[in-house]
Amino acid sequence: MKQITMTIRTLSPVVLSAMSNATVMTASHSYFSGPIVRGILASRYIQQRELGVHAEEDEAFLSLFFDKLRFVAAYPLAADGTRAFVLPFSMQKSKNGKELLDLMQQEGRPGFKSMKGFGVAHGAELASLDVRKTINLHMSRSDLKNHDGKERLAGRSMAGGIYNYEAIDAGQSFAGVIYGEADDLQKLRAGLGESEWSGYVGRSRFTQYGHCAMRLSDIEDIPQESFESTGNTVCLRLETPLIPEDNIADDAAAVLGTVAEILNERTEGGFSVELGSQKLVAKPEPVENFVGAWGMKRPRVQALAAGSVFCIKKDSSWTDADKAVLLELLYEGVGSRTEEGFGQLRIWSVVERRMAKDAATVPAAKQNGIHPTVCHHAEAIIRKHFIAQVQVWAVEDVQASKGYFPENSTHFFARLDALLGSSEKNAQSHLASAIGYELGNASTPFAKGLQKVAVRDRKLKWYLTEANLSDMPYNQRDWQSLAEELQLEKAMKVIWGQSKLGNIQSSEALFYAYWHAFFRYGRKAAAGAGKGADVE
Repeated sequence: MKQITMTIRTLSPVVLSAMSNATVMTASHSYFSGPIVRGILASRYIQQRELGVHAEEDEAFLSLFFDKLRFVAAYPLAADGTRAFVLPFSMQKSKNGKELLDLMQQEGRPGFKSMKGFGVAHGAELASLDVRKTINLHMSRSDLKNHDGKERLAGRSMAGGIYNYEAIDAGQSFAGVIYGEADDLQKLRAGLGESEWSGYVGRSRFTQYGHCAMRLSDIEDIPQESFESTGNTVCLRLETPLIPEDNIADDAAAVLGTVAEILNERTEGGFSVELGSQKLVAKPEPVENFVGAWGMKRPRVQALAAGSVFCIKKDSSWTDADKAVLLELLYEGVGSRTEEGFGQLRIWSVVERRMAKDAATVPAAKQNGIHPTVCHHAEAIIRKHFIAQVQVWAVEDVQASKGYFPENSTHFFARLDALLGSSEKNAQSHLASAIGYELGNASTPFAKGLQKVAVRDRKLKWYLTEANLSDMPYNQRDWQSLAEELQLEKAMKVIWGQSKLGNIQSSEALFYAYWHAFFRYGRKAAAGAGKGADVE
């Protein structure tokens, strides 16, 4: 078998609904379960292959997602990139957090308590890892059930209008794994298209929750699982919950006995589950999930929880063939719904462990520079500063050019402003074309006005019909000093790593802002000047 690693990075808070006794609280899991991982990839596959609402009629889809492949839960990634695992229920730590003991190896002692959640192991060192979460209060804008506003006035929930969501914080990474034969994994990759995309997961997606970025690795070899035994006994842990075929998880020994049964069927036999203290520590766990395609929840089933640990014993020494069968079974899965990642097993090394010196941490999502949305808004703000400045320069240029205004300049500038239009898109070419069509006869007052008015020693006609954007009057000013004075030059370098001053100077937005202001204030100045201006 081979594998593909799927990394999920939370771009916004994510609510992965978990069962809770609270009536006004939606709790969230701390990981992306196998069904969710499969659902994300199935949705992507259906979209890329354009299967629509009849995906179940596609044989390749059914083969990959309901038979050949195993979609295993996405657990948090530590800062060093290590994928965490559910801590075995046999692990305990002292109240001061300095000592560890494993009930599979040692008797329990006073002053120790069970470890919960996720952990990362490096050799004999073990560090617990927590997923960052927050609880957000929500209040409906109107009492949809009562229509009387009583909940908002009382500040407490009476009909579900006030509620809380627990959510995984943004900026955390998780890794799931897809196991299967190389040919099947290759078909999956081909059907998914690009190896990176974004989408929405969980509850209240498309609002403020659930935005995630997904990335697939290349097809890789499965990391070699270290086969360790104590005598003829091998300790195993449940990587994911195990759903028994008969849906009865009360008898953990009987459920885990199916592992021994499979080994006996595929080998020469002699395998059994060891019972008694220090041999089996397991807990039941209900499993349910919402199926988007159905619009409803699947029936709740009982499973043995991830983190359960047990021992498999052989009457004689393990052969290489026995080991090969076990290692294959680890990733194939045991029990029901194995294609959804349930029933995954891993070897658990029963060694004397110690707490890691540095606690494991979940890293914040790495950004390549500043987020594109931030850059977009920042550029809009900087442009507004420059637009306001060119409007000021337009007024100054009008004052300096009043002596060149032709007779009846109010009509002249009003006409130019009308030709400029109301859109900055392609403003320069649009105005040049409109003026060319308007000129016709070069002896008209309009044509003479274009030749008469001068701005910073150049004729208006040249600016509006021949010049480049870089030649505009506002680009003859000291932009660099202005940008430095307003600290915009520094802001641009922080955001983009370079100055984009040249790009902004040559934008149609500045062209439109300057000439719209020039024509508008030119008309006002001409009206105030009366007939005293030189028209010859």
